[in-house]
Amino acid sequence: MIPCLSKEADLQVYLHYPYCATLCPYCDFFSTTSEEDPAYASTIIRELELWSEWVDGRVTTIYFGGGTPGRMSPALTARLLGTIDRLFGISASAEITLEANPEDITAQGLADFRSAGINRLSIGVQSLEDQELQWLGRRHDALTALRGVDSARQAGFDNLSLDLIFGLPNQLDSTLDKMLVRFFGLGAEHVSLYGLTIEDGTHFGTEFRAGRLEELDRSTWLRMYQMVADKAAAIGMHRYEISNFAKPGRSSRHNRSYWRDRTFIGVGPGAHGQRQLGHGGLERRCNPKSLRGWKQKVDQGSQELRFVQDDHDETLTPNQWLREASMLGVRDFDLGIDPEHWGNAFGLADAQLLATVQRLIEEKTLTNARPYRLTQGAVHRVDAVAGDLLNAESVSAFSST
Repeated sequence: MIPCLSKEADLQVYLHYPYCATLCPYCDFFSTTSEEDPAYASTIIRELELWSEWVDGRVTTIYFGGGTPGRMSPALTARLLGTIDRLFGISASAEITLEANPEDITAQGLADFRSAGINRLSIGVQSLEDQELQWLGRRHDALTALRGVDSARQAGFDNLSLDLIFGLPNQLDSTLDKMLVRFFGLGAEHVSLYGLTIEDGTHFGTEFRAGRLEELDRSTWLRMYQMVADKAAAIGMHRYEISNFAKPGRSSRHNRSYWRDRTFIGVGPGAHGQRQLGHGGLERRCNPKSLRGWKQKVDQGSQELRFVQDDHDETLTPNQWLREASMLGVRDFDLGIDPEHWGNAFGLADAQLLATVQRLIEEKTLTNARPYRLTQGAVHRVDAVAGDLLNAESVSAFSST
């Protein structure tokens, strides 16, 4: 059952730390190479306090993303976790993740982060080929990545997620295959897979528009994706989402909350969070992708205490939420979707959405038992299926009970 109230039994928290040593040419998350703003800590704490006015519940997952939160002071990490615990309470079994780059990992830093409360690391390995790392604008080489993973283990971290990028221009199957043997040999509990995409507003986006960079063709991209999926399966990793693989019991609980389209807290510049309403609708706060704009929004929010505050934010009707939840949920290969059951909980009747689900079942795109999941043969078409669910034809009926 997808949670239906803005006041929930459990909560997830995302904190965005935007500071980086350098900007990667492919990254479109908000980041900056400037020094940490002295007001960053007080602003993000005030934003957490604002959220405590809007939602409550016990926090079960926390994720420090960026940017490069591995460059954050462990003392600030501890302060922020203390604030979250004071405002909401942190579950004793909470999953608390920090993103880190290999070149920023030190034995003392790891020890300090563990003392602060971090129990899961997401390490931006990306590749174990030095030439690929250089092309991707990374500051580390393969040896540094290997040492970073080893240091994390020595520091006592038993829950590691490693990032991997594939689909680089001119990348060869043979090169990828050899690298994957070494990559999966690191024994991570979780792998987040990223097929290289060219995003507007990035250096690669500029190069692409100028005709100096080409994306891989779709067939090559899919072939390489399948290579990664096969290697993961061969060592017993489960593909629980199109781009995430995990050992048994090590799926990211934080990521899964996004695909359920539930209430979650998002703080920091460029972050977004949302709360589901008792009638099934949803309100979403989206922070500006600038430090100044973010601070102004937090300052204004402190005065007005309005959840939906400006044009960055959005409100979804119950019907819109039901379709969005189906669109996101179909990415979760384990939990699947059940829009009829979800709709009944709020008195929603979306005949077109249910008809689309039935069509997808008949086409053997979705399984025929609740909850409905993508069939094995339809995994590569997940984006198209998600679009069908979001844009089911015609306008659906809505009745409130």
